[in-house]
Amino acid sequence: MASETTVSESPAYEYYQIKARFPSSESDPNDGINRKVFVRQDVDEWSSKKSNKKQVDLFILALDRFQKLDPKERLSYFQVAGIHGQPFARWDDPSPEPMKNGYCFHSHVIFPIWHRPYVFLFEQVVYDIMVNEVIPQFPEDRQDAWREQAESWRLPFWDWARNGRVPDLAKYPTITVPKPEGGFTRIDNPLFQFRMPTDQPMRSEGVGTENTWQDDAEQEDYKNFGNAIGTSRWPDEEDQKPTSEGWRHGVVNNRKVADAFNSHDGYNDKNHGPAAEMVYRLLTVPMDYTTFASTNPTSKDQKVEEDLNIEYIHNNINIDRLFAIWQALNPDKWLGNVEGDNATIRDSHGKEQAVNGSTPLQPFRKDEEGTYWTPDGVRHTPNLGYSYPELPRWDLKYRQPDGALDQDSFQKSIISTVNTLYGVSRDIALDPKVPIPEGVDAIDGGLKVTDFAFSIRFLKYALGGQPFWVKLYLAQEDGIQTPLTDLIAEVYNFSQKPELDGASVCGNCTSGQKSRVKSTAYIPISPVLFKLVRSGKKLKSLSRDEVLAYLQKRAYWRVVKHGKELPRYDVEKLELEIIGSSNDTSHFEDPAKPPSFENFKKEPTITGGADGALDPELKQPKIDPPAPRPKRPRANLSLHGNLPFRQVLKADSVILLESSGVDLSIPDTPIDMTQISLLDAKGDTIFHISIRRAQGEIIFNAKIDGSWGVEEVISIGNRFGSEEGATILIHDQGEGFEVSIDWVHALWFAKRAEGQSAQSIWYDLGDKDGTSTLSDDLEVRTYPSMKALFLQKHAHEEEK
Repeated sequence: MASETTVSESPAYEYYQIKARFPSSESDPNDGINRKVFVRQDVDEWSSKKSNKKQVDLFILALDRFQKLDPKERLSYFQVAGIHGQPFARWDDPSPEPMKNGYCFHSHVIFPIWHRPYVFLFEQVVYDIMVNEVIPQFPEDRQDAWREQAESWRLPFWDWARNGRVPDLAKYPTITVPKPEGGFTRIDNPLFQFRMPTDQPMRSEGVGTENTWQDDAEQEDYKNFGNAIGTSRWPDEEDQKPTSEGWRHGVVNNRKVADAFNSHDGYNDKNHGPAAEMVYRLLTVPMDYTTFASTNPTSKDQKVEEDLNIEYIHNNINIDRLFAIWQALNPDKWLGNVEGDNATIRDSHGKEQAVNGSTPLQPFRKDEEGTYWTPDGVRHTPNLGYSYPELPRWDLKYRQPDGALDQDSFQKSIISTVNTLYGVSRDIALDPKVPIPEGVDAIDGGLKVTDFAFSIRFLKYALGGQPFWVKLYLAQEDGIQTPLTDLIAEVYNFSQKPELDGASVCGNCTSGQKSRVKSTAYIPISPVLFKLVRSGKKLKSLSRDEVLAYLQKRAYWRVVKHGKELPRYDVEKLELEIIGSSNDTSHFEDPAKPPSFENFKKEPTITGGADGALDPELKQPKIDPPAPRPKRPRANLSLHGNLPFRQVLKADSVILLESSGVDLSIPDTPIDMTQISLLDAKGDTIFHISIRRAQGEIIFNAKIDGSWGVEEVISIGNRFGSEEGATILIHDQGEGFEVSIDWVHALWFAKRAEGQSAQSIWYDLGDKDGTSTLSDDLEVRTYPSMKALFLQKHAHEEEK
């Protein structure tokens, strides 16, 4: 048995223990991984059964309470969801050391393993809320029935590969649940959207970056949740802007989710798209665990079939069930001797750990001593108290006379399920209703065909960690590109910026960027080719030569970021490779017989790169890149936003505001006020600036104990020297504030009360439909003294 990793810290700290739960009866621990456990069910099948109504209600009630916990609580939805991202803080770890590496294992063989205890943690927290908070609210004589439902409940899964739409349970903004005292009530559906229980933006709990420039080339695709109170599901482009009301409150577009899954013509009468076929290949093409686990190439001369992996599929969706099915089909494949970049990984303390069965899976603990779960510990889901519908190892029909598992019959059952659920290419090839096309050969019990695919390889952090799509197309008309009808598949680069606001937020990402880590994906296209042949289009057969000629003439690809097609000069940064390949594939009538994939080889005639196509008529035009933009100040205060200062601003401190533009045009709105306020700890407005273009004035005032004082007024005149930007300096001189605009003295304003110091700054408009004189995002810097300001300014000028 693998050794366990224990972290020794203060005994007073109580770790959250993630423990397995087993049925109270019919689950013999002596059966090991063949013991009976409860099953995670398909969410639509589970929620649609009347017999599960009580369990579904219990889940919704618990999830609702989970999401309403204070974001500062360790077991709040906000904190648990933030483990794998922001706010980049330690979880269940009392160490005073700052976070050094984060909990990110993408592009690494540990990737699918680490996600298993993460989902397991989520499941257990919901269960704990069920039994400790929800059920005790019900009358005592009904609690046993509810507890029985809680014990058998396991987190449901969404089989997105064969059901490309949002599950029914997550579709609607409200949902009906029972009341403990009897009757029913409607509540906000926790599966529809998460909202901050404090009704404060996520920035209040450390999520989001201070930089919110919407038109900054480095930031335009960064999904900044700092202003968001609620989460969004596939928002429109306008609603992705971090200052928009849509982004702030969250937008849910279920139709766009369905459109994304079904944006490619259905491959068969089940309307399966590329997701199902990718899952099919993942579960049936022979490969080692290290190839299966990650988008990171296992070698510099990687074979095309080794570009197939679970991570590029996960980049769109969750995958623990697929991992478990693959493990059942490959029971002897595991970490083994891991080499190269995958041999080690750094933990959240920055310590390098060897990757093996005993690697600590931070931050997930299994006992009161703080022992971390390990890969060997989570290898088999039955040891964690759950399984999936396809994997009933305890079923007597899979047992040999001595009680051992009959591995052959068990795997045949799984293969039969995989063939039935996801075998798109198999269904099409063996369809008895259509004639066998030229290029497909009959073999004993099935058919043999030359199978075609594209491998996609690129630098993961080529765009600074910003995510993007690589989209594959086949032109339906000669020389004409119509992406809406030509799209056949797409690959998402799931990544994040290694640094935000000058600080590292993901050590694994930083390492990947420095080592120029690549990502790989494998896109089979034979289902598309079958359909084209049978539809009577210009592809007349599936013979190798004709298919290669067809693909060479019609295949093209583009890279899309933030909904926009990237020009070729940006695509070149990716070192993009689109590698065509073929193999000999055999499909069999017997559903319990797996397909055979042999003789993989590259096809140079259908291999390309940054030019975007093989045929000259479809290539992306080459244009010169624009001149570099001037460096813009970073922004940390958005319009309608409030920014707490990180330090108490005493006498002689300086607040420096920078705007990227100035708009002095007179607006049509009746009220025109661009307002900047300094607030103290009590919430008093100790200093207020109101820029009023219609009156041509700048007003200064203070609001103490709820009452405004006498306004002081200056003319706007030529205070702002340029439309290209402005700098406002506020110097706390103890008895009052000196204000300079573009480094020229504008006003001295006497303080209205003693001992006041600014704790935060607020930026807003007098009319919510109005526009600001300044840019929608401001850079705010603070300095302890005027001397500190000019020393830093002088240092920057010397650097230039």
